Amino acid sequence: MGGAVANELNVNAAGLRASAARSDATAAELAAGTAGGGRGTTPSQAGAAAILAAAQSVRTRQSHRVSGQADDLSVSGARYDTTDDDGAAAITTVSV
Repeated sequence: MGGAVANELNVNAAGLRASAARSDATAAELAAGTAGGGRGTTPSQAGAAAILAAAQSVRTRQSHRVSGQADDLSVSGARYDTTDDDGAAAITTVSV
């Protein structure tokens, strides 16, 4: 097939935790952002209010999605650390 298969897996648990923190910050920004607007009685004001409400709904859904991904990254980093530590502890001798 012409492609080489990688024999090595590199994971950076600190990078996973840093990404989780950035994702948490993004989720908070999305959740905090509110779309303000006039609540007038003209059709254009009502239309603008409806669009702003829809945009806020999307921001809220995205905030929940990003927050969930941040949680997954954090858990993955912790699991990797535990697995790596357990693997290191299991190695008692090296033979050639």
